[in-house]
Amino acid sequence: MVGDDDVASLGSDGFVVLRRVFDAEHLSAEVDAALADGYRDAPMNTGTAGNRFRYVPMMCERTPVSLALVDALAGPAGRLLDRTVLPVRAKGTRYVGATAWHRDSELDIVTVGFVAYLEPLAVHSGALRVLPGSHQGPATDSPSGLPDEGRVVGRGVETEPGDVIVFDERLWHASAGGAERRQWRVDFIPDPVTPAEEAQIRGYFAGIFQPGWDGGYDVDRYPTYGAHWSASRQPWMERLRDLGAVERAEQEESAVRAKRPA
Repeated sequence: MVGDDDVASLGSDGFVVLRRVFDAEHLSAEVDAALADGYRDAPMNTGTAGNRFRYVPMMCERTPVSLALVDALAGPAGRLLDRTVLPVRAKGTRYVGATAWHRDSELDIVTVGFVAYLEPLAVHSGALRVLPGSHQGPATDSPSGLPDEGRVVGRGVETEPGDVIVFDERLWHASAGGAERRQWRVDFIPDPVTPAEEAQIRGYFAGIFQPGWDGGYDVDRYPTYGAHWSASRQPWMERLRDLGAVERAEQEESAVRAKRPA
């Protein structure tokens, strides 16, 4: 699935597209079912990049296609990073409208997102836009602060269902011109091997799982790290627990339960 050219492209451009990786029909049906079942009456969320969305973690017995894809992508993720990797969380999302330029990470350590869109997307109909090489630039609040401002329009990454975009989470990206679109995503992080790396990864999890956040989904039917996930005995399960990811996810979801009516 991943060759030397893909590894080189991720390093230089900050992204690579893997074509025809998964069965789009089965994953699309599972994302639709999870969103319909797990996210019913709550309003849409609004992200810091101005996008509106609904999402559901797809990490339980109700989402076997998603779990199988996480397993299948762990090998390519390890090859791309040349490290032992840990999956963070798989989720299905429905987006509406444009997404402003943003980065998903400011860490020194490389983390990667694997993104699959479930509709054909072209440059002017919501395809992901990227600023190639911007993952290597300095941390900044705006893409206009990057070298070579002529790239701000970005490169459109056109995809068909079944394709997966892999990108360094420090890469500047956005979307424009799209209406409603569905996405499946899982992120991978390197298993930290030094105290400095572990501190960064713990901070990464602290930013993802926050007790004050309510995503609107059914946390009992679609938990991030629930009983089914824990019973799977995947090699990374205990490591995620050691790094605090499982505890933080449980704290976030417990806080949601506490404030919602029974």
